Amino acid sequence: MKYKFIYFTFLFLTNIAFSQSKELHIQYDFYFKDYYPEERQISVIANYEESLSTITRTIMYKERGETNYEPKSWFTHVFKTKDSLYYKETAPTGIDYPYFVKESLNQMKWNLTWNYKSVLNYICQEATSIYRGREYIAYFTTKIPFKAAPWKFHGLPGVLLAVKTSDNKITIEARELQIKPISGSLENPYLEIEKWITWDSFKELYKKSSEDFKNKTVSQLSSVGKSGHLLGKPKIREELRMEIIVDGNGGYENP
Repeated sequence: MKYKFIYFTFLFLTNIAFSQSKELHIQYDFYFKDYYPEERQISVIANYEESLSTITRTIMYKERGETNYEPKSWFTHVFKTKDSLYYKETAPTGIDYPYFVKESLNQMKWNLTWNYKSVLNYICQEATSIYRGREYIAYFTTKIPFKAAPWKFHGLPGVLLAVKTSDNKITIEARELQIKPISGSLENPYLEIEKWITWDSFKELYKKSSEDFKNKTVSQLSSVGKSGHLLGKPKIREELRMEIIVDGNGGYENP
């Protein structure tokens, strides 16, 4: 028993030393059922203490009178420390003043199952969690000496390589994984931000903005005797709404 304890202690310390000198880089494909055709990817860089998720969204649209569709891409970031999440949010119109949200990392509670799935040749165990209006089914491996996950996911005892919602509307799955020497490419994009708000404060701002936007849209359509969908270039929303805040903002219907 004594030698077994010494072995596992040595293995644990070896993994810590390894992860302190290396960075984990993962590229994920990201499918989100929406009313605009979009492509999404997530890249994650993680070390022993921090991680940065960069979400890339590309939408195809055309200007009035144009025949060709042009891509429009933009990025959002989620930065994690050992105990906190930092990220930028915007309200439904996408043109509101950006809000910078800081919240505790201890939000997700996972239930482990005995189901398994192979991702990138790693046998991954299944875990489930209900988080802000959606049920997530995740697959993680403990065979990589890091703890990392894309977006706001956290709390699993390993590296999350795939996750989906129970209704199959959202799917995220790793397509490439590399372990590299520390390069300095993991930087906090919010170092200059001084004013932070809580998630609950943002929710109230979002609800108010959503209601104001709907009322304004209805008023504008009524003034010209029209109803239905607006024409022209689609409105570019700056943030995904994976969390449910108000009815219809999950991306399944045009609000």
